[in-house]
Amino acid sequence: MHKFLTAGLVALIFFWTIPIQTKSLDGLYFSEQLPTENGYLILGIEIFTEKGKSFYNAQELRFQNSRGWEEVLFIGKITKEGQNFLLTPEACQIRATDTWGKKMALLRRFDCDHLQFRLGIQESGLFVISESLLGTRKEVVLPYVLEQVVGNPVAVRFEAPQMTTEGIWGFHLNGLGTRNPEWAWNPSKRKWEPFQGYRSQEGLQFYRWKRTFSN
Repeated sequence: MHKFLTAGLVALIFFWTIPIQTKSLDGLYFSEQLPTENGYLILGIEIFTEKGKSFYNAQELRFQNSRGWEEVLFIGKITKEGQNFLLTPEACQIRATDTWGKKMALLRRFDCDHLQFRLGIQESGLFVISESLLGTRKEVVLPYVLEQVVGNPVAVRFEAPQMTTEGIWGFHLNGLGTRNPEWAWNPSKRKWEPFQGYRSQEGLQFYRWKRTFSN
């Protein structure tokens, strides 16, 4: 039985942005599971368009040996600057738990509208963001780019020695209980396919559920 961590902010606050006249950025962007000095982190960004303007939800799952689990949540706006995009947060908070699977409790909210993150594309074609949400890692590559319907629950599945079972963490997972996902991401075909059971393979795996009223 998988334990789901509450992910995402309860409500989005919409802010004025400059319309982005380019190919749509809408979708989900994930980093690899990245090592840190005392643990590791995974960064995910959901980008969506509302009335011609772009916004984002960013989430960072962090594990530290001395502190357990933290989830950093940013929401904000996106503006265009040259060949890059600037992500400016407007609401930020951190949740935490000492045991995987327990509901995360609000640790603190903090002012963050002075921060700015640059999102661009490397020569290799991979997206890269200037730093992780708390600045732990610089120039974070986002090799996983997934199609997303805004609001649909999407999770990344990964393994870690600090867990008794693999972790499932991501966006809009409230209210899923123990329901299995309906789709799995096929990285080679770059598309969602019907779920046929959790896969045994190295690296991150991605799954999507159908949104319901309880989500």
